[in-house]
Amino acid sequence: MPVTLHDLLDNVYILTCSTRSIPDIAAEMGADEGAVVNAILCVVAGQPAMVLMAGDKACDAGQVGRVLNAQGAVVMMNEDDVVNLTGSSINDLYPVELAERIPTILDASLKRFEVLYSRAGSGRCLIATSFRELQHLTKGVISYAVASPAWNPRPEPTHAR
Repeated sequence: MPVTLHDLLDNVYILTCSTRSIPDIAAEMGADEGAVVNAILCVVAGQPAMVLMAGDKACDAGQVGRVLNAQGAVVMMNEDDVVNLTGSSINDLYPVELAERIPTILDASLKRFEVLYSRAGSGRCLIATSFRELQHLTKGVISYAVASPAWNPRPEPTHAR
């Protein structure tokens, strides 16, 4: 039986953490950062697109157009662009709802996790879902090409001898 949005209502979580960063969400949920779905909005050949990335990966913008078979520049949206398009801030996006009107790409590396945590229309709300459910609900194109290792602003310390 197909999963519907109604089925996910039992899997809604309200965060208590004060910030809404991926590391904070992962810590509160007791999950790996990669299990937190990061919705990235961009413009491809003049049209909006959404990439649902694992929280421990970076989006390879050069691959987005190829995955969607679109020619032209790929430009990542800033906060103002996201608000103008969706009416919500970046941290308040609900990817399942946006996918109804915006072409969506799913980062295949999300398959690593049994449970994924995706924002649910408020910076403090999450839904717990699976990769299969997320793909069903978003009708997203699965891509192995859009993810690249995330840049780590806190490199491992080096020890002098």
